[in-house]
Amino acid sequence: MEDRARRLEIEHDQRARLTAAAERSRVAREMHDIVGHNLSVMVGVADGAATLATNRNEQSAEALRILADTGRQAMSELRRVLGVLREGQDGTRMLSPQPGIRDLDALLARVGAAGLRVTYRTVGDLDSLSSGVQLTVYRIVQEALTNTLKHAGTGSAAEVTVTADVGMVRIRVADSGVPPGLPVGAVSGPRTGLDDSGHGLVGIRQRAAMYSGSVTIGPRETGHGWIVDVALDVPALSASGDHLP
Repeated sequence: MEDRARRLEIEHDQRARLTAAAERSRVAREMHDIVGHNLSVMVGVADGAATLATNRNEQSAEALRILADTGRQAMSELRRVLGVLREGQDGTRMLSPQPGIRDLDALLARVGAAGLRVTYRTVGDLDSLSSGVQLTVYRIVQEALTNTLKHAGTGSAAEVTVTADVGMVRIRVADSGVPPGLPVGAVSGPRTGLDDSGHGLVGIRQRAAMYSGSVTIGPRETGHGWIVDVALDVPALSASGDHLP
């Protein structure tokens, strides 16, 4: 009985550790999606304003460049902090309302203010999707557009299409790539393959996996620009009975 009690105690401790690790990962993913996106928008706006100020020979150009560089540094620090959170600290459950399909309009407006031209199209009854699926769609679009701002910079364009069909939801975000004549330093570097090292692309795959989804991320067939194409397996397009990813 003592041996059995010890085994049960060990199993209970292991389950608690696994649960805590999963929650830390979820919180880190949410922080990356929210803070990382907003920082990318701020950097994009600052870069665009700096270019405009330079063309007009205004003194504010240097201050705007410093603002953009500070934003990039903050993004780098954010990734390091999230790495610590994923490894060893207890997470806290997020209790605030989570975004859904209707919040995409505000998201695209912020991205547009940063200088990214976005075309948005929907097919099917998206409002009938459960809250968990809607949050997943929102985060995937958010992260894909954040990557476009980071790698293609302001002045590029993106097409966002969300389709709801029987048993399936598809999210497609395709951008036009780095526009010609973009100032040096306005982007973080070219995308040269299926880079899963960042939290963003990993987060997209993790969210899709919760709905047995398929993910295609890479260069467009045209040879210019990038595409994120995600298909989610959603058996019941209902507004209840779903868990948040």
